[in-house]
Amino acid sequence: AADYQQRLRSIPEAVLPRGPGGMPAFDLLLLGFGPDGHVCSLFPDHPSLGDDSGSWVLPIWDSPKPPAERMTLSMAAVNSASRVILVGAGASKKFIVRDAFAPGGNTNTNNKTTTNNNNSNVSRLPCRRAVGAMPAVARPTWVLDPAAAALLSQNSSEYEMRKL
Repeated sequence: AADYQQRLRSIPEAVLPRGPGGMPAFDLLLLGFGPDGHVCSLFPDHPSLGDDSGSWVLPIWDSPKPPAERMTLSMAAVNSASRVILVGAGASKKFIVRDAFAPGGNTNTNNKTTTNNNNSNVSRLPCRRAVGAMPAVARPTWVLDPAAAALLSQNSSEYEMRKL
């Protein structure tokens, strides 16, 4: 991870500009997310999710999903991107999509509804925290198939839904 981070940092700023805090200012990150809400290799409740070391890339030695050893962009690096697009497909994603879109954040990723208005429950979902840096946007664009979006309200005023 340290070697890869050094390679990224050696890219001239004319090619890879720097954003706030010296983070890489990617134009766009296109990320998938897991049925537990993870993005990159940033998993709910994992210590790497709260990393504030200023690292662009983090080593993961104890991933809750195989392989145990990985590298990942830090959430700070993800949120330095101008835009973030999250892509999800399949019924296995519908509960986490519902939870990520819930105003207070549901805490279960199964078929039970346990709405909780505690924002810390929302913030434990990496897919909810991956918002990018555009001040006018400050939220990702979600691209979902019908199965992943099955539990979203069609009457939601907070989120625009378009059927492709």
